Amino acid sequence: MRGAVKQAVAFLIPELDGHVYDVHPPDGVSEPLYAVITLGEDVWKSSWAGYRQVVRLKLHGDRTDLPQLDRWADLLIQGLHRKRVAGADGSAFKLHYLGVPEADKLDPVSGSMIRILRFGIYMPQASGAGSVGQPDEWLDTLTAWTGDMLGGPWRIYHTAWPAGREDHAVLWRMTGCETRMAGASMFEVRKTFIGHIASLDSADEQLTAARLVEELGTQVQLVLDLQERRYVSVAEISSDMQADPILDGQIKLTLAQRKNRSPEEAALIRRVNIHPILK
Repeated sequence: MRGAVKQAVAFLIPELDGHVYDVHPPDGVSEPLYAVITLGEDVWKSSWAGYRQVVRLKLHGDRTDLPQLDRWADLLIQGLHRKRVAGADGSAFKLHYLGVPEADKLDPVSGSMIRILRFGIYMPQASGAGSVGQPDEWLDTLTAWTGDMLGGPWRIYHTAWPAGREDHAVLWRMTGCETRMAGASMFEVRKTFIGHIASLDSADEQLTAARLVEELGTQVQLVLDLQERRYVSVAEISSDMQADPILDGQIKLTLAQRKNRSPEEAALIRRVNIHPILK
């Protein structure tokens, strides 16, 4: 992870190639401009996002180099936020800009000014795309339908985010299930799902979320099994465009299916005849 972040920083700012150090610079460093990378705390977020590893990037420079630090900070934020970074071992992860935790400060040891940038890396325990277990049938159908509807370049995942998701990605996860009585011989199964839309910018995410809501709203039924004629219908769908795409998800969806109860469980009284009293 450290090496991959260093390479990404050096690619964006060639002047820092070979001048990004771990934890603190080695003794005797004399260059006026350099960077230090430290890995912060791991914070558990959710079963679908996993842990968030905090990466702190400290830019060092003289007082006269503050405009340069400003330009470098802008380049790093624009070049790393939501970008996919691949390591030498082939593993990949996404960086998310978390803001500047504190104001510029003076390093009492070196006398240089320090600008601190914070990035987050979500490291789930299991990948939605590579999970071994078979997903819920409804979730599998919803995932396949979304992929057919959006097409390229969108990649559709289920259950949990992978560490190195694609730049255009949708995650569906199931959040609840309930049954409701729909008569003496029938009941209704309802399942709720949350949809996450993650892209390179928020405008693209909002447009895609609106498109999914509209398309799902027009769907009468989603096909579970065409030969057995099993379907689910869209009962409710809504969106929150301000929700965090990774942690919360912008779309809430409820799918429903009606099923017949077995004859043994159905009501014994099928019909009641009323005979009027004749006087």
